[in-house]
Amino acid sequence: MSGILMLSAVTRRERKDATSYVFDTVNRLGGWIDDVQMYSNIMNTVRLTLRADAYPALFTALSEGGIVLDDEVRGPSGSDPAAELMATLQITFIHDEPDLKREVPAVPGY
Repeated sequence: MSGILMLSAVTRRERKDATSYVFDTVNRLGGWIDDVQMYSNIMNTVRLTLRADAYPALFTALSEGGIVLDDEVRGPSGSDPAAELMATLQITFIHDEPDLKREVPAVPGY
């Protein structure tokens, strides 16, 4: 593996549904999810690994699923098509909901 492809997208799709869609799509394309960070209900960052030749199919599937990538997105170039390539996908959710608030449980002794 060499380098990390950095992707950014926006969607009006419900966040849990959109995240599941990304996970399922990456899995269907033979890749895997390395990590996910969720920032309230505003944004998720997904770290994934796919074969270099699977990225065009990922871009198409995301677009068809209502997850719109930045216009500047280019797939891996000059890579061995069979090489595994890591990427980060930052998804920003557009909605009218208030910020998601999670209760923090009380810790005894503090």
